[in-house]
Amino acid sequence: KTTTIVELKLKSSVTPLWERPDLAIGREDVRVQGDRVSVRVHSLGSIAAPASRVVLRDPSGQTVSSSRVPALEAPLDLLPKTTEVVLPAPPGTELKGHEVRIDPRDEIEEITNRNNSVVLQ
Repeated sequence: KTTTIVELKLKSSVTPLWERPDLAIGREDVRVQGDRVSVRVHSLGSIAAPASRVVLRDPSGQTVSSSRVPALEAPLDLLPKTTEVVLPAPPGTELKGHEVRIDPRDEIEEITNRNNSVVLQ
């Protein structure tokens, strides 16, 4: 029987998950109405989320539209904290395959960014 000893060193510290905001959107939060995309943004983290941006990108990754998302309180009272934003698209744009993304430059240290994007079907 052999014993393996592993020595680990912390290279850098990060903000604990319980001290991070978390913005989120899901497929049911994104609605296309003609040339407008309405997006309901949720705050899910344990601290308030700072103001950010939401963008609409075409399938090649180019930004078509952008909108400011105001700061959102954390849902510490267990009630939803949301806001609605609208992304106008150029008239006649085929929106299938476009992506809606919160915090497109990943400037906010969130719990996860896996809930920051929806591709339009």
